[in-house]
Amino acid sequence: MNKLKFIILFFTPIVFFAQNFKRIDSLTILINNEKNDTTKINQIHTLFLETEGNNSNYATVLAKEEVKLSEITRFKLERSYGDLASIYMNSGDYKKSLETYYKAETYCQNYKSPKKDELLADIYSGIASVYSKLQNHTSAISSLKKAINIAIKLQNEEEIARYNVNLGNHYFNSNKLDKAIEHYNIGEEIFYKLKDSTNLIYVYNGFGNAYFEKKDYKRALDYFQKFYKFVLKFTSEDKSNIAIALENIGETSSKMGNYELGLTNCIKAGELFAELNDKTSLYITYENIAKIYALQNNYQKSNEYFQKYVHLKDSIFDEDTKNTIHEMSIKYESDKKEQENQVLTLENKNKKQVIYFAFGGCVLLLGLVFFIFKGYKAKQKANKELKVKNEIIQQQKTIVEEQHQDIKDSIKYAQRIQGAILPPKNMWEKILPNSFLLYMPKDVLSGDFYWVEETKDYVYVAAADCTGHGVPGALISIVNFNLLNKAVLEKDLVTPSEILDAVNIWLTESLHQTYGESTVRDGMDVTLIAIHKHSNEVLFAGANNPIYHITNGELHQIKGDKFPVGAFIEDKIQKFTTKRFTVEKGDSIFLFSDGYADQFGGPKGKKYKYAQFQEKLKSIQQFPLTQQHEIMRKEFIDWKGSHEQVDDVLLVGIKIS
Repeated sequence: MNKLKFIILFFTPIVFFAQNFKRIDSLTILINNEKNDTTKINQIHTLFLETEGNNSNYATVLAKEEVKLSEITRFKLERSYGDLASIYMNSGDYKKSLETYYKAETYCQNYKSPKKDELLADIYSGIASVYSKLQNHTSAISSLKKAINIAIKLQNEEEIARYNVNLGNHYFNSNKLDKAIEHYNIGEEIFYKLKDSTNLIYVYNGFGNAYFEKKDYKRALDYFQKFYKFVLKFTSEDKSNIAIALENIGETSSKMGNYELGLTNCIKAGELFAELNDKTSLYITYENIAKIYALQNNYQKSNEYFQKYVHLKDSIFDEDTKNTIHEMSIKYESDKKEQENQVLTLENKNKKQVIYFAFGGCVLLLGLVFFIFKGYKAKQKANKELKVKNEIIQQQKTIVEEQHQDIKDSIKYAQRIQGAILPPKNMWEKILPNSFLLYMPKDVLSGDFYWVEETKDYVYVAAADCTGHGVPGALISIVNFNLLNKAVLEKDLVTPSEILDAVNIWLTESLHQTYGESTVRDGMDVTLIAIHKHSNEVLFAGANNPIYHITNGELHQIKGDKFPVGAFIEDKIQKFTTKRFTVEKGDSIFLFSDGYADQFGGPKGKKYKYAQFQEKLKSIQQFPLTQQHEIMRKEFIDWKGSHEQVDDVLLVGIKIS
């Protein structure tokens, strides 16, 4: 998958004006002297547009004052709400932004002006922008469709094109690639007709990404090259877009087997990302360069760039364990620099004094000696203070090291707690004697967990993959583990779909996942089976993940539902489905997370992938379960080699006896 998508969503545009202080001052004076409220509202709106792009604090004050006056006079209230909603969105307060946009929509619905439709289209576009920030593409698509219908009614071709391209971006992010291409085509046709070369840049990038995901690398490369050509021609100062184009051309070229071209472009992109200090894009570029070198069998260079990738990725994402040390390091460097500046300032002062007194001649010799002595004493004092500060810094360094050790000790203790919560070996073997369990966390703690319980009629087994890994993943795994116990042991729920439906509701409520409180869907992908003790029937429900059933040497994939356990409270809760199948003696059932198939490795540094995973499982069926476990463990380790483990690994194998 193309990890560096660089889809550029251009929503309702923010116009950036050159900062014209005289104009802003004159507008401010007009507003302060204006007695007519409606005129003042228009003046505030004009000043808001002047300042929004370069003085967000002042723009916020203006938007609130604009709304206050509009609510009193009922004059252009929907426009004032729109200004305020835009400010909330840009500051990251998405809940308030949505609330304000919906106020604007309600007021505008009752607005009798000929511009009602035009204003509504802007409002729907703004609502889509907020939902995009929240990664809620379904709601964004719904809002954009309303905006498109209005733009068609108004015959506003530029808006039709812009909304369609945004709609294509959301379909792309929802993995509906054909729909994305369909809307990119509409945008391209209109922008080409309007000779709007700037917006065509983003359309070509969208086409390239969509065809890349469809693995049509030739067409993807054609569009990425168009993207690059237009960027150089029309926005040549935009180094970010130039780097994006080079990266996409490089990665696509390597997919087509042109490793030299891929390497050249990715390295150029990396240099630009480094210059722009775009660390997120840079570490992805390093990973792609490492993969290309591996495909060329240049493992020394591949390892060099892979180390850069790991180091930069850790510096961005390992904030839980490094944040304290990072802050103390900044403080240390700041104090040190301040001390050096104090000494340097003092030395410069003394040099000036020497020059001044030298010109004074012998008559001022006594004064010169006095000031030199004074300077010497001041320097002594500064050195003494410097020594004290260095001692404080050393103490702080010791404290940081102790805190870091405390964090490591806490994580180890948390590992013991997580291990105690998971089913113990004797319980697992008692309930499932004919099974094996391969469990390989990426970090000390794991976001994957396994679960087993039994009732009078059923044996329940689950393999779950919670959001994230390490400490965050472990916390969510403990919550979900307890909710599964609650569903079966306390609520006596029977079918897997009933169990997952209940866990889905409890998890959403317990984490208070509203769009205003969380921009990350904390949940899990899970497979859950119920093996009937007195018949050959098995019940299955899954969230995103499938299970494998091997019978008579044939592997059958049984798919789960295409959504996770866990949702925002505002979302419509979806229901899971139970699937039933029969098993015979000697059949095997496998439950797993995605960590095994997603692992990079092998001679070319590629993913293991599910096709190879399935073939391997089929090939080990004649071996005892303990040997199957060892074969799958060794296969994973050999494939991974020197590569970093990318995710937690969980595999449960069950033999029907």
